[in-house]
Formats: sequence, structure tokens, C-alpha cells
Amino acid sequence: MQAEHVNGATSKPVYTPVELNPKSSFHLFIAEQDVPVDLQSLYNGCTADKAVAAYACASDSQLLESLQNFPLTGTLYLAGTEPFLWRVTSHARDAGLCSDQVRLLAPISRERHLFCCHCHTITEEVTYSPYACSGCGAMLEVTDHFSRLHGAYFSFQANAEDSADMPEKREVN
Repeated sequence: MQAEHVNGATSKPVYTPVELNPKSSFHLFIAEQDVPVDLQSLYNGCTADKAVAAYACASDSQLLESLQNFPLTGTLYLAGTEPFLWRVTSHARDAGLCSDQVRLLAPISRERHLFCCHCHTITEEVTYSPYACSGCGAMLEVTDHFSRLHGAYFSFQANAEDSADMPEKREVN
């Protein structure tokens, strides 16, 4: 996966097509919901000599358990919403996996998590901007500046000088 560069800063993730890691001796496939076609194709492409495991709709406790004994030569493939992808990536990082061991398929929706710079609350399932913060209630402008640590996009109060003059509502992509 690469990152989009805006004014020299790494920001919104860019999801490139995922292929099986030929050097991997173990493949773990995890889908947030129903298994998408792209993930199923990767799963079907595994050879019989490779150990394979797959989960759909796995709970966080199942994910953590699966990652605790993850082999150094293993690769983790994830499919789902962007918040799910980055939550599981965080679990993988905590379990000791390096970034080369985690492959993210493109998110299945435009849903985002927002990090409010005013009250530090993360608001979930945001699909348009501006959006009301679930913590302080400020109408937030959604940016493309992404924090991999928080799995959320940075947001700030829209038109802070005149809160009655809000920008037009628009979908995020």
C-alpha cells in the first residue's frame, strides 16, 4: 500500500491491488462482513502446500487470539471498511507483525472515522462533510489527512468564524 502525498505530507491511504505473497508459508484471510470476491480469489489462489485460515465477521478477541501465534513467514489479508482495516492492522502491529506482513484490500465503503482536533473524540461512520462531532457537537470539516495510529481522518470546525455560515453538505470519497 502506498500513501498519497499532499504538500510533502503522507496522508490519505491509497490502496493498491493485493496479490498473494509468494514467500509466505501461512496465509490468514479476515473479512469484516461477507467475503468480497477479491479476497475469495486470493484465498482460492493458495496452493495446497501453504497453511491457510479464513475468518468472516471475526470478533476482536478471535482476531487477537489468531495474531498471538502468527508465524514470522505469514501474511495477513484484510477486507472490510476502512475503520475495520486499520483497527485490525493496529492489533497486528501490537502482536508484532511488521507492515510487510499485512495486506489491505480497498475499503468496501466510503465510511470514515473522524478525529476531532477540538475535543479529541473519534466519531464513527462518517460519510459526508461537514459532520457534527459526537463529542463536542462542532460541525467538522472532513479532511484527507489520515492518522494510521488512530485509524481516523483529522477534522476541524467548519467556518469557525461564523458557525451559521456552513459549507454545503457533500459526500466524502
